[in-house]
Amino acid sequence: LRVRMFNFSLKVLSCLLYIVRVLLDNPQEDRQDCSSGVNCTKHNTSSRPWSEFDWKLIIWVDRPLPLWALQVLVAFISFSETMLLVYLSYKGNVWEQVLRVPFILEMISTVPFMITVILPSLRNLFIPVFLNCWLAKHALENMINDLHRAIQRTHSAMFNQVVILISTLVCLMFTCICGIQHLERAGNNLTLFDSLYFCVVTFSTVGFGDVTPQIWPSQLLVVIMIFVALIVLPIQVTKQ
Repeated sequence: LRVRMFNFSLKVLSCLLYIVRVLLDNPQEDRQDCSSGVNCTKHNTSSRPWSEFDWKLIIWVDRPLPLWALQVLVAFISFSETMLLVYLSYKGNVWEQVLRVPFILEMISTVPFMITVILPSLRNLFIPVFLNCWLAKHALENMINDLHRAIQRTHSAMFNQVVILISTLVCLMFTCICGIQHLERAGNNLTLFDSLYFCVVTFSTVGFGDVTPQIWPSQLLVVIMIFVALIVLPIQVTKQ
């Protein structure tokens, strides 16, 4: 139970550090159309072709050195814990451990940070740290099961399903919010609050249309997230 709680806290901390990095980031400083004095504030339409945008604003981000060092430390601790748990749970089939979704997400969010230590030129490379929310959800589910076993009490199936449903919805929203906000660095310059507003309006099927993704990667992400929500949420609701 203590290991689960530590793992959950570590993943939540990673997501909070990602939010801090986004709040400190200013993509307008790197936009090519801002260097010439052109107004580059948030807008809903653009005269540029939909397929033309600066990929550098998506691949690279502004990450202060102290924040980078803290994220590297968290990633190293998380990676070490994951490898230790994989070693302890090894039962002769390494692919069974490596091909699990939590392990893949862990490698995506931790290994790039350790690479940036070896290659300082990649320190500002974008890393999808917000995917740690799904690892936090996985740790929370295991933590609830361990808690009920520790107090020797049979937990309510309804309570467990409600927790899983709420955590799944939160993870879907958080992934969509962070993904759209990052991709729109090269488009609409959306803030986290703008992205939150858009996701709530979209997932609630209200669809005001006052805030919309401008470039095709973020539009594609919205389509994918809607399909995922339509598939995952009903399964969570009807699952016994």
